[in-house]
Amino acid sequence: MSRERYLVSSYGGNPEGTRQGLSKFFELCLRLGSGVIVVPTIGNVDGTMLTQVLSPVIANALIKHRTVSIGEGKTISLCGSATLKSHTGAAVYLALWGSKGMIGKIEADCSSCKAAVLVTWLPEDAQGWVKAYNVITIYHDGVESTPKY
Repeated sequence: MSRERYLVSSYGGNPEGTRQGLSKFFELCLRLGSGVIVVPTIGNVDGTMLTQVLSPVIANALIKHRTVSIGEGKTISLCGSATLKSHTGAAVYLALWGSKGMIGKIEADCSSCKAAVLVTWLPEDAQGWVKAYNVITIYHDGVESTPKY
């Protein structure tokens, strides 16, 4: 199975990088199926850039219910990296503020994954992933890229 891979290479609390990653994630979910947003720690997600970038309605519903419907039988779920093992059946994954360990878990454990998006906290966390796979960089340190397909 061919897996699409996208990188948003940014430092820490970068709202535009988070926005770029979420935008690509939603685009992929609408095309490929249900998705999972994986964050480092689920207990700390309230008050993060996720709630600043997403509409308040969607952000609050995700935080409260952990899953929301996006129509046509598709859902988006929110989980922490520690509970990813309970969310391995989705088509699309967004590793939000992800580390090399988080994207490694998605690659290894999520066999139904058709597409993955990594928004880094530290750009160097993506180096091994980029070397191992065909990854399209869609945003790098404040510069939006036009992917070449």
